[in-house]
Amino acid sequence: MATSTEDLQGLIRQARDAAAELLREDSALGQIAFREILGHLLSERQPAATNGDAAPAVSRAAATSDIDDAFATEEQRAWAVAQSFQIEIDEARDLFDLSDAEPVLQVGNKQLSKQKSESTREIVLLVCGARTALGLDTGTEHIREAADQHGRLDPPNFMRTLGAMDQIALRGSPGSGNRLVRLKAIGVEASRKLASKLTS
Repeated sequence: MATSTEDLQGLIRQARDAAAELLREDSALGQIAFREILGHLLSERQPAATNGDAAPAVSRAAATSDIDDAFATEEQRAWAVAQSFQIEIDEARDLFDLSDAEPVLQVGNKQLSKQKSESTREIVLLVCGARTALGLDTGTEHIREAADQHGRLDPPNFMRTLGAMDQIALRGSPGSGNRLVRLKAIGVEASRKLASKLTS
């Protein structure tokens, strides 16, 4: 599998170009297509077999299992997040700890808005944007945890703040403890603007 920065950049560019039209028409589906295409391109970089006919089958089987975890290294995750937010890879690492499969928001508290409702909205855009880039679903509990870690959690108004956001779609029952959160197209744009602002 490609491991160098140059190789990864080339593969990401290929995947982005292939999914460009769908990304313009439907951001959520475009992100899914981008991840699948990138996973396929990464799987094709599996080392080729040197002899016999059985080895290629093993390589193909290994490549198939890799598709479920296309962003297996920190470098791959950083590139995926940077691509999604349209920022530099070092800037993605400034915003998130990507050492593990689950991204962790590490924006300085002073960079977020002082008002809890506004900073909660910022956290929603960042957390949901990063998790979407890595092919991970976002639950309200992921956002609640990040808001709490940054001292911005306002329990009485937390779900009200999320429900008032035009940039996201909330799935699941209003009474559920952990509802699915999805960025709308305007949410993707808002998350990119916020990331650019925070890293400028």
